[in-house]
Amino acid sequence: PIAFFIGGEELHNNHHACPTSAKFSNKWWEFDIGWLYIKLFSYLKLIKIKKNMPKLNQITMKTKLFFRIICIISALLINLNLLKPGFSQATVEYHNLSVDGSIKGAISIMFPEGWSTYWKFPGPNGFIPNLRVLDKENLKSFSISWPYPKKLGPNNFTYLGFDNELLLPVELEKFDQNTNISLHLNISFGICKTACIVQNKTVVISDKSDINYVVLDKLQKSKNRITMTTGLGRSNRCKIKKITDNEYQITLENPLMKSRTLVSDALVDYQGSSWIIENQSFYPELGRVEALLKLKDPSNKEIEKENFSILYLNNHTPKRTIGCPS
Repeated sequence: PIAFFIGGEELHNNHHACPTSAKFSNKWWEFDIGWLYIKLFSYLKLIKIKKNMPKLNQITMKTKLFFRIICIISALLINLNLLKPGFSQATVEYHNLSVDGSIKGAISIMFPEGWSTYWKFPGPNGFIPNLRVLDKENLKSFSISWPYPKKLGPNNFTYLGFDNELLLPVELEKFDQNTNISLHLNISFGICKTACIVQNKTVVISDKSDINYVVLDKLQKSKNRITMTTGLGRSNRCKIKKITDNEYQITLENPLMKSRTLVSDALVDYQGSSWIIENQSFYPELGRVEALLKLKDPSNKEIEKENFSILYLNNHTPKRTIGCPS
Protein backbone atom coordinates (compact mmCIF):
# COMPACT_ATOMS: atom_id res chain seq x y z
CA PRO A 1 0.00 0.00 0.00
CA ILE A 2 2.96 2.41 0.46
CA ALA A 3 4.00 1.91 -3.17
CA PHE A 4 1.92 4.97 -4.12
CA PHE A 5 4.31 7.20 -2.16
CA ILE A 6 7.60 5.54 -3.09
CA GLY A 7 7.02 4.83 -6.77
CA GLY A 8 6.60 1.08 -6.44
CA GLU A 9 9.82 0.54 -4.48
CA GLU A 10 8.11 -1.81 -2.02
CA LEU A 11 8.57 -4.44 -4.78
CA HIS A 12 12.32 -3.93 -4.68
CA ASN A 13 12.88 -7.62 -4.02
CA ASN A 14 11.48 -8.28 -7.51
CA HIS A 15 14.00 -5.78 -8.88
CA HIS A 16 16.84 -7.84 -7.34
CA ALA A 17 15.38 -10.97 -8.89
CA CYS A 18 15.47 -9.30 -12.33
CA PRO A 19 17.64 -6.14 -12.15
CA THR A 20 17.33 -5.17 -15.85
CA SER A 21 13.50 -5.22 -15.94
CA ALA A 22 11.60 -1.96 -16.18
CA LYS A 23 8.69 -3.58 -14.42
CA PHE A 24 8.83 -4.45 -10.73
CA SER A 25 5.54 -6.36 -10.43
CA ASN A 26 5.29 -9.98 -11.47
CA LYS A 27 1.85 -11.08 -10.18
CA TRP A 28 -1.52 -9.60 -11.06
CA TRP A 29 -2.24 -8.42 -7.51
CA GLU A 30 1.07 -6.54 -7.07
CA PHE A 31 0.62 -2.76 -7.26
CA ASP A 32 3.38 -1.16 -9.35
CA ILE A 33 2.72 2.57 -9.82
CA GLY A 34 6.12 3.12 -11.45
CA TRP A 35 5.15 0.69 -14.20
CA LEU A 36 1.99 2.73 -14.87
CA TYR A 37 4.14 5.82 -15.56
CA ILE A 38 6.47 3.82 -17.79
CA LYS A 39 3.53 2.47 -19.80
CA LEU A 40 2.12 5.98 -20.14
CA PHE A 41 5.43 7.41 -21.42
CA SER A 42 5.80 4.43 -23.75
CA TYR A 43 2.33 5.09 -25.18
CA LEU A 44 3.32 8.73 -25.77
CA LYS A 45 6.49 7.55 -27.60
CA LEU A 46 8.67 9.33 -25.06
CA ILE A 47 10.50 6.17 -23.98
CA LYS A 48 11.11 2.67 -25.27
CA ILE A 49 10.88 -0.43 -23.05
CA LYS A 50 13.88 -2.64 -23.77
CA LYS A 51 13.46 -5.43 -21.24
CA ASN A 52 10.61 -6.64 -19.06
CA MET A 53 10.06 -9.10 -16.22
CA PRO A 54 9.93 -12.70 -17.53
CA LYS A 55 6.67 -14.58 -17.10
CA LEU A 56 6.38 -16.99 -14.20
CA ASN A 57 6.63 -20.68 -14.91
CA GLN A 58 3.29 -22.45 -15.33
CA ILE A 59 1.67 -23.60 -12.13
CA THR A 60 2.21 -27.31 -11.55
CA MET A 61 -0.70 -29.74 -11.51
CA LYS A 62 -0.19 -30.34 -7.78
CA THR A 63 -0.48 -26.61 -7.10
CA LYS A 64 -3.65 -26.36 -9.22
CA LEU A 65 -5.21 -29.30 -7.38
CA PHE A 66 -4.27 -27.76 -4.03
CA PHE A 67 -5.94 -24.44 -4.92
CA ARG A 68 -9.05 -26.25 -6.17
CA ILE A 69 -9.37 -28.17 -2.90
CA ILE A 70 -8.96 -24.93 -0.93
CA CYS A 71 -11.67 -23.25 -3.04
CA ILE A 72 -14.11 -26.15 -2.58
CA ILE A 73 -13.58 -26.26 1.18
CA SER A 74 -14.00 -22.48 1.42
CA ALA A 75 -17.24 -22.62 -0.60
CA LEU A 76 -18.62 -25.39 1.62
CA LEU A 77 -17.79 -23.47 4.79
CA ILE A 78 -19.42 -20.32 3.41
CA ASN A 79 -22.57 -22.23 2.43
CA LEU A 80 -22.79 -23.87 5.84
CA ASN A 81 -22.53 -20.49 7.53
CA LEU A 82 -25.19 -19.05 5.24
CA LEU A 83 -27.56 -21.94 5.87
CA LYS A 84 -27.06 -22.12 9.62
CA PRO A 85 -29.50 -19.36 10.63
CA GLY A 86 -32.24 -20.57 8.28
CA PHE A 87 -32.00 -24.36 8.36
CA SER A 88 -31.46 -27.24 10.69
CA GLN A 89 -32.44 -30.87 10.42
CA ALA A 90 -36.06 -31.80 11.04
CA THR A 91 -36.66 -34.07 14.02
CA VAL A 92 -38.90 -37.15 14.00
CA GLU A 93 -40.03 -38.92 17.19
CA TYR A 94 -42.60 -41.48 18.26
CA HIS A 95 -44.77 -40.88 21.34
CA ASN A 96 -46.78 -43.59 23.06
CA LEU A 97 -50.34 -42.44 23.84
CA SER A 98 -52.15 -45.62 24.91
CA VAL A 99 -51.42 -49.25 25.76
CA ASP A 100 -54.96 -50.50 26.34
CA GLY A 101 -56.14 -52.93 23.69
CA SER A 102 -54.82 -51.64 20.37
CA ILE A 103 -51.69 -49.57 20.79
CA LYS A 104 -52.07 -45.90 19.90
CA GLY A 105 -49.38 -43.30 19.50
CA ALA A 106 -48.24 -40.42 17.32
CA ILE A 107 -45.24 -39.62 15.15
CA SER A 108 -44.17 -35.98 15.52
CA ILE A 109 -42.29 -34.23 12.73
CA MET A 110 -40.80 -30.89 13.78
CA PHE A 111 -38.97 -28.54 11.43
CA PRO A 112 -37.48 -25.03 11.73
CA GLU A 113 -39.75 -21.99 11.82
CA GLY A 114 -40.66 -20.74 8.37
CA TRP A 115 -40.39 -24.21 6.79
CA SER A 116 -43.21 -26.49 5.69
CA THR A 117 -43.72 -30.13 4.76
CA TYR A 118 -46.05 -32.09 2.47
CA TRP A 119 -49.30 -34.00 2.90
CA LYS A 120 -49.49 -37.66 1.78
CA PHE A 121 -50.85 -36.50 -1.62
CA PRO A 122 -49.39 -32.99 -2.02
CA GLY A 123 -50.16 -32.64 -5.74
CA PRO A 124 -47.83 -32.34 -8.76
CA ASN A 125 -45.77 -29.56 -7.12
CA GLY A 126 -44.91 -31.55 -4.00
CA PHE A 127 -42.78 -34.45 -2.81
CA ILE A 128 -44.82 -37.49 -1.77
CA PRO A 129 -43.70 -38.78 1.64
CA ASN A 130 -42.58 -42.39 1.65
CA LEU A 131 -42.83 -44.79 4.61
CA ARG A 132 -40.89 -48.04 4.55
CA VAL A 133 -40.78 -50.82 7.16
CA LEU A 134 -37.18 -51.72 8.03
CA ASP A 135 -37.84 -54.22 10.82
CA LYS A 136 -40.78 -55.42 12.92
CA GLU A 137 -41.48 -57.77 15.82
CA ASN A 138 -44.86 -59.09 16.96
CA LEU A 139 -46.61 -56.63 14.61
CA LYS A 140 -49.89 -57.77 13.08
CA SER A 141 -50.90 -54.47 11.45
CA PHE A 142 -50.48 -50.73 11.72
CA SER A 143 -52.11 -47.64 10.26
CA ILE A 144 -51.11 -43.97 10.10
CA SER A 145 -53.65 -41.15 9.83
CA TRP A 146 -52.84 -37.83 8.15
CA PRO A 147 -54.39 -34.58 9.41
CA TYR A 148 -56.24 -32.22 7.09
CA PRO A 149 -53.67 -30.22 5.07
CA LYS A 150 -53.43 -26.56 4.05
CA LYS A 151 -52.91 -25.12 0.60
CA LEU A 152 -49.39 -23.67 0.66
CA GLY A 153 -46.91 -22.17 -1.77
CA PRO A 154 -46.99 -19.27 -4.25
CA ASN A 155 -49.66 -18.82 -6.90
CA ASN A 156 -49.48 -21.36 -9.74
CA PHE A 157 -47.15 -23.51 -7.61
CA THR A 158 -49.34 -24.54 -4.69
CA TYR A 159 -49.22 -27.82 -2.82
CA LEU A 160 -51.00 -29.47 0.09
CA GLY A 161 -49.01 -29.55 3.30
CA PHE A 162 -48.35 -28.30 6.82
CA ASP A 163 -46.53 -25.19 8.05
CA ASN A 164 -46.14 -26.14 11.71
CA GLU A 165 -45.43 -29.24 13.79
CA LEU A 166 -47.01 -32.35 12.25
CA LEU A 167 -48.54 -35.07 14.43
CA LEU A 168 -49.42 -38.35 12.71
CA PRO A 169 -51.69 -40.61 14.79
CA VAL A 170 -50.56 -44.26 14.71
CA GLU A 171 -52.55 -47.35 15.62
CA LEU A 172 -50.89 -50.76 15.96
CA GLU A 173 -52.11 -54.29 16.56
CA LYS A 174 -49.91 -57.15 17.75
CA PHE A 175 -50.12 -60.93 17.53
CA ASP A 176 -49.19 -61.84 21.09
CA GLN A 177 -50.70 -59.54 23.72
CA ASN A 178 -48.11 -60.64 26.29
CA THR A 179 -45.11 -59.68 24.13
CA ASN A 180 -43.83 -56.21 23.32
CA ILE A 181 -44.19 -54.82 19.85
CA SER A 182 -41.43 -53.18 17.80
CA LEU A 183 -41.45 -51.37 14.47
CA HIS A 184 -38.53 -49.65 12.75
CA LEU A 185 -39.92 -47.24 10.18
CA ASN A 186 -37.98 -45.20 7.62
CA ILE A 187 -39.71 -41.93 6.70
CA SER A 188 -38.63 -39.96 3.64
CA PHE A 189 -40.21 -36.51 3.37
CA GLY A 190 -39.50 -33.05 2.02
CA ILE A 191 -39.33 -29.74 3.87
CA CYS A 192 -39.47 -26.42 2.05
CA LYS A 193 -38.64 -22.77 2.51
CA THR A 194 -36.96 -20.93 -0.37
CA ALA A 195 -35.70 -24.36 -1.45
CA CYS A 196 -36.89 -27.91 -0.75
CA ILE A 197 -34.77 -30.55 0.96
CA VAL A 198 -35.52 -34.26 1.27
CA GLN A 199 -35.07 -35.71 4.75
CA ASN A 200 -34.63 -39.41 5.60
CA LYS A 201 -35.35 -40.39 9.19
CA THR A 202 -35.73 -43.69 11.02
CA VAL A 203 -38.18 -43.84 13.91
CA VAL A 204 -38.49 -46.72 16.38
CA ILE A 205 -42.05 -47.50 17.50
CA SER A 206 -42.55 -49.57 20.64
CA ASP A 207 -45.05 -50.04 23.46
CA LYS A 208 -42.31 -50.05 26.10
CA SER A 209 -42.24 -46.28 26.58
CA ASP A 210 -44.48 -44.36 28.99
CA ILE A 211 -47.51 -42.42 27.78
CA ASN A 212 -46.63 -38.88 26.69
CA TYR A 213 -49.53 -36.84 28.06
CA VAL A 214 -48.18 -33.56 26.66
CA VAL A 215 -48.32 -34.87 23.08
CA LEU A 216 -51.68 -36.53 23.78
CA ASP A 217 -53.13 -33.19 24.89
CA LYS A 218 -51.58 -31.43 21.89
CA LEU A 219 -53.07 -34.00 19.50
CA GLN A 220 -56.53 -33.70 21.02
CA LYS A 221 -56.43 -29.90 20.67
CA SER A 222 -55.04 -29.95 17.12
CA LYS A 223 -57.19 -27.91 14.73
CA ASN A 224 -56.42 -30.01 11.64
CA ARG A 225 -56.92 -33.41 13.30
CA ILE A 226 -59.64 -35.45 11.58
CA THR A 227 -62.15 -35.90 14.39
CA MET A 228 -64.72 -38.39 13.18
CA THR A 229 -66.18 -40.44 10.35
CA THR A 230 -69.63 -39.24 9.28
CA GLY A 231 -72.48 -40.57 7.15
CA LEU A 232 -72.32 -37.71 4.64
CA GLY A 233 -70.93 -39.95 1.90
CA ARG A 234 -73.82 -42.41 1.86
CA SER A 235 -75.47 -40.33 -0.89
CA ASN A 236 -72.28 -39.88 -2.90
CA ARG A 237 -72.25 -40.56 -6.61
CA CYS A 238 -68.87 -42.05 -7.48
CA LYS A 239 -67.56 -42.13 -11.04
CA ILE A 240 -64.15 -43.49 -12.10
CA LYS A 241 -63.09 -42.75 -15.70
CA LYS A 242 -60.11 -44.41 -17.35
CA ILE A 243 -57.65 -42.04 -19.04
CA THR A 244 -54.73 -44.43 -19.64
CA ASP A 245 -53.74 -47.81 -18.18
CA ASN A 246 -51.98 -45.96 -15.38
CA GLU A 247 -54.29 -42.95 -14.90
CA TYR A 248 -57.91 -42.55 -13.87
CA GLN A 249 -60.10 -39.59 -13.03
CA ILE A 250 -62.35 -39.96 -10.01
CA THR A 251 -65.39 -37.72 -9.52
CA LEU A 252 -67.43 -37.65 -6.32
CA GLU A 253 -70.69 -35.70 -6.20
CA ASN A 254 -72.99 -35.06 -3.27
CA PRO A 255 -75.78 -32.43 -3.12
CA LEU A 256 -74.98 -31.81 0.55
CA MET A 257 -71.52 -30.54 -0.45
CA LYS A 258 -73.17 -27.58 -2.20
CA SER A 259 -73.82 -26.04 1.20
CA ARG A 260 -70.94 -23.77 2.21
CA THR A 261 -72.14 -23.86 5.81
CA LEU A 262 -71.78 -27.65 5.81
CA VAL A 263 -68.70 -28.15 3.60
CA SER A 264 -66.18 -25.34 3.02
CA ASP A 265 -63.49 -27.53 1.44
CA ALA A 266 -63.11 -31.16 0.37
CA LEU A 267 -60.37 -33.58 -0.72
CA VAL A 268 -60.25 -37.14 -2.04
CA ASP A 269 -58.22 -39.63 -0.02
CA TYR A 270 -57.18 -43.20 -0.84
CA GLN A 271 -55.97 -45.84 1.60
CA GLY A 272 -53.30 -48.04 0.05
CA SER A 273 -49.86 -47.83 -1.51
CA SER A 274 -50.65 -48.77 -5.12
CA TRP A 275 -52.20 -45.48 -6.24
CA ILE A 276 -51.50 -41.81 -5.59
CA ILE A 277 -53.81 -38.82 -6.00
CA GLU A 278 -52.95 -35.62 -7.88
CA ASN A 279 -54.64 -32.46 -9.17
CA GLN A 280 -57.44 -32.17 -6.63
CA SER A 281 -60.27 -29.74 -7.34
CA PHE A 282 -63.37 -28.90 -5.31
CA TYR A 283 -66.42 -27.31 -6.99
CA PRO A 284 -68.81 -26.26 -4.19
CA GLU A 285 -71.41 -24.85 -6.58
CA LEU A 286 -71.73 -28.37 -8.06
CA GLY A 287 -71.13 -30.32 -4.86
CA ARG A 288 -68.30 -32.08 -6.65
CA VAL A 289 -64.70 -33.02 -5.92
CA GLU A 290 -62.40 -34.36 -8.65
CA ALA A 291 -58.94 -35.90 -8.56
CA LEU A 292 -56.46 -37.61 -10.84
CA LEU A 293 -55.51 -41.13 -9.77
CA LYS A 294 -52.03 -42.34 -10.83
CA LEU A 295 -50.55 -45.81 -10.57
CA LYS A 296 -47.59 -46.07 -8.18
CA ASP A 297 -47.11 -49.84 -7.91
CA PRO A 298 -47.34 -51.60 -11.31
CA SER A 299 -47.64 -54.98 -9.60
CA ASN A 300 -51.09 -54.08 -8.29
CA LYS A 301 -53.35 -52.20 -10.71
CA GLU A 302 -56.61 -53.02 -8.96
CA ILE A 303 -58.60 -50.01 -7.74
CA GLU A 304 -60.50 -50.78 -4.55
CA LYS A 305 -63.49 -48.46 -4.32
CA GLU A 306 -63.92 -49.01 -0.60
CA ASN A 307 -60.50 -47.39 -0.07
CA PHE A 308 -61.74 -43.99 -1.27
CA SER A 309 -62.93 -41.41 1.22
CA ILE A 310 -63.71 -37.71 1.28
CA LEU A 311 -62.02 -35.42 3.77
CA TYR A 312 -63.97 -32.21 4.30
CA LEU A 313 -64.15 -29.17 6.53
CA ASN A 314 -67.36 -28.66 8.47
CA ASN A 315 -67.21 -25.28 10.24
CA HIS A 316 -63.43 -25.53 10.01
CA THR A 317 -63.53 -28.96 11.69
CA PRO A 318 -61.94 -31.74 9.57
CA LYS A 319 -64.06 -34.86 9.10
CA ARG A 320 -64.00 -38.00 7.00
CA THR A 321 -66.74 -39.84 5.14
CA ILE A 322 -66.98 -42.75 2.74
CA GLY A 323 -66.04 -41.90 -0.85
CA CYS A 324 -67.63 -44.61 -3.01
CA PRO A 325 -70.54 -46.29 -1.18
CA SER A 326 -71.27 -49.88 -2.13
